Amino acid sequence: MGVAAFALRRASPADASAIAHVYVNSWRTTYRGLIPGQVLAALDELKQTGYWWRVLCESSRGCGAVVAEGRFRVIGFSAFGPAREEGFSRCGEVYTLYLLDAYQGCGIGRRLLSASVDDMAGAGYTSMCVWVLARNPAREFYEHLGGVELSSRDIRVGGRRLEEICYLWPDLRRLAALERR
Repeated sequence: MGVAAFALRRASPADASAIAHVYVNSWRTTYRGLIPGQVLAALDELKQTGYWWRVLCESSRGCGAVVAEGRFRVIGFSAFGPAREEGFSRCGEVYTLYLLDAYQGCGIGRRLLSASVDDMAGAGYTSMCVWVLARNPAREFYEHLGGVELSSRDIRVGGRRLEEICYLWPDLRRLAALERR
């Protein structure tokens, strides 16, 4: 599928099931070998549907989600809002950005990020961050787009200690201008 064969739009609660499908399948392909197999096997689309439905129904100003739709189905999404770390004043955070495996590497992720950046800038955020597992191959995606490694932290998933890296874009307007090129 080419880049021209998809459309971006704001997510709504009606997208909860499709987002859950992308989320579960992306975790299983992206994090295989990084996250314990029992955690990936236990992911449940129905539970994720409930979670995403609540998130999309309770969305407040400065929070949102964008879906990429191709051939009448959601193939990727991003969700964003205020940075969850203290001290990140007026900083937005991309909480999730996932694509089905077959659609990775053809520019859709970049367009999802760009749409998220536009929405965050419109909500008054001046910078943006994203947390990524240190061993996640997607780190190259964020580095290529100018993300600066700011800090790291340890998290526990399925009893395993994993390192996360925080990437920062200190000037959201600059990132938005780069994305328009």
